[in-house]
Amino acid sequence: MANAIVLSAEQQTPFRALNIARDDHDTVEQSRLTLNAQDDKGKANVALPDMFVLFLSEPPRVNPNYACVKAESEVWFAEKCQLDARWTRILEKTDFSYFCAITVADAGPRELRTLCDWGNWVFPFDDLFDNGYLKESPVAAQKVIDILLSDMGVHPESDIKGVQQRFVRSMHDYCKGSMEQVQWRTQRQFPSIEDTLATRRKSAGVAPLYALAEYALKLDLPNAVFENESIQEIERIGVDFVVIQNDILSYCKEEAEGILHNLVAITRYHMESLCGHSAAPHPQMAFDSVGKLLDDLYRRWYLALSRLPSWGERVDAGVQKYIGSVKAVVMANLNWSFRSERYFGRDVAEVRRTRVVQVLRRLPEAQFNL
Repeated sequence: MANAIVLSAEQQTPFRALNIARDDHDTVEQSRLTLNAQDDKGKANVALPDMFVLFLSEPPRVNPNYACVKAESEVWFAEKCQLDARWTRILEKTDFSYFCAITVADAGPRELRTLCDWGNWVFPFDDLFDNGYLKESPVAAQKVIDILLSDMGVHPESDIKGVQQRFVRSMHDYCKGSMEQVQWRTQRQFPSIEDTLATRRKSAGVAPLYALAEYALKLDLPNAVFENESIQEIERIGVDFVVIQNDILSYCKEEAEGILHNLVAITRYHMESLCGHSAAPHPQMAFDSVGKLLDDLYRRWYLALSRLPSWGERVDAGVQKYIGSVKAVVMANLNWSFRSERYFGRDVAEVRRTRVVQVLRRLPEAQFNL
């Protein structure tokens, strides 16, 4: 099972692709420094929605093996990718192992290590499509994805069953969503909010975490559980929580990098299109609009829980653990976002305290006229 999940421990091509992205990162960092060096003219303060509410107000449980597994995974990954000292520090600060340690707080060290290895791989891999050399190169992007999926060695509709099949299917969906975003950028498209959310559900890479958690927690659930509409709704809600949280919290970083497949950016574009670029509404309206999507998710979450059937005592106990892992993914994403410096740099503690960030008052002309 571990060989099926640790995608590239024996394959080198995806790791070489990550090395190519380092040069792109330097360019992105310089553009962010330039943006931050501007005065406040053309900027606006916006208040982020309060996300630490209801079940997300609870302090997360963290796997007790977090510290040692984090160190082991990062050393392995740095050696595999031949990272220099600077990139090793970036890996450490990103600290995706903390995310994983919340996702599977009750997993053993070996299983936690599998999640950490996957997480430390998927973040830089995903950046290739967001702001790396693949962002506007659909042919090259498809080649990288084909290599990745061939490394997994199976097709989502093959004879494999259970958690392996769910993991493979979710990885295929993740790759499909990543390619859709590359196509949007290449074709200079601003899709609808609905189409953006549909693609982000795949490209955010949340569903693979469900299968990884199922594996790490050693759950043994019949396929009928995963075919149930209430379970599927809980999974969808969990994905949407992470997508919406992420697009709100990552907006400042992605604005500086020119990343457009973000729900806040798409909402701003459509609002400015209606009003005219010169009379653009305050960006707070877009943040509020996207934030309201979270409110509906809480209602749907508790409604889906109330509609769960019973499969008997043994299965029901496993189902509750699985639902707990979906909830843990949502909690992990939110708490990790305010622990890592990925989105807010050294201001992360201040942003969590005040919930105030600065964004461009209007979308850049170059983006608006795509």
